[in-house]
Amino acid sequence: MAEANNQAVVLQPLTRKQDNGSLLYRPDELVDELKSLLQRPREQLAASKRDITSAALVYVIRNLRPNRDESWYMDLWSELVSRVGGQALKQSSGLPTQQQRDVREAVCDWLRDVIFSADDRADVLEAFFGLTILRKSIDAVRHIKKRNSIERSEANFETDDGVPRDWLDTVNLRNVGHAMPRAEAAAQVAAVLARLTERERQAVEAVYVEGLAQKSSNPDVVTAATKLGVSPRAVGKLLAKARKRASGDEEEA
Repeated sequence: MAEANNQAVVLQPLTRKQDNGSLLYRPDELVDELKSLLQRPREQLAASKRDITSAALVYVIRNLRPNRDESWYMDLWSELVSRVGGQALKQSSGLPTQQQRDVREAVCDWLRDVIFSADDRADVLEAFFGLTILRKSIDAVRHIKKRNSIERSEANFETDDGVPRDWLDTVNLRNVGHAMPRAEAAAQVAAVLARLTERERQAVEAVYVEGLAQKSSNPDVVTAATKLGVSPRAVGKLLAKARKRASGDEEEA
């Protein structure tokens, strides 16, 4: 009898397509779980929320939303947010406490936006919940690490004109004894930057403007080398050539 009732339950279809053009689909075990869950009273769902898989929670929250706030629904939503937040914190465990919270908040805000949107973006959460949250958490951690890298590099910049401080010093070394005003030095550096090759400019912008390291032993860190698609050694050579132009030791190409 229960099996017959399960077969009578019709689930909302997934409509989002994968990269190969085929539709996303729910794993068979999720389909069976949902058909069983949807026959229970709503309050009973909340009482057994810890036994419900996260993908099933996503379906219920998306498709059984009441017209007004009800305790059973809010309990299920809080359970899902707690799980996602916990996974985000796990991925950010090497960061300072406040930044771990920033990662958790970013991922949970994304979850809220996706689930309560009118489109089919949340389909991927039903098809690949764990992998999707993992990737989103890693993206949030990378964003925080990139922000940290930029903040650490700010001391190397002249914040009012955006010109690297050591490049301004290079210009002033050519005028020993009568250092020119910073604005004038910045103008000269800007002129030098305009003469760089495209690849040299890209290297300078990656390292001095975006604050990316030339290389890193951490594969999750975006470096100047990975952004330019070259080796760290090649980035160093590009920067060396650019500095030679700034010092006047190399003729314009």
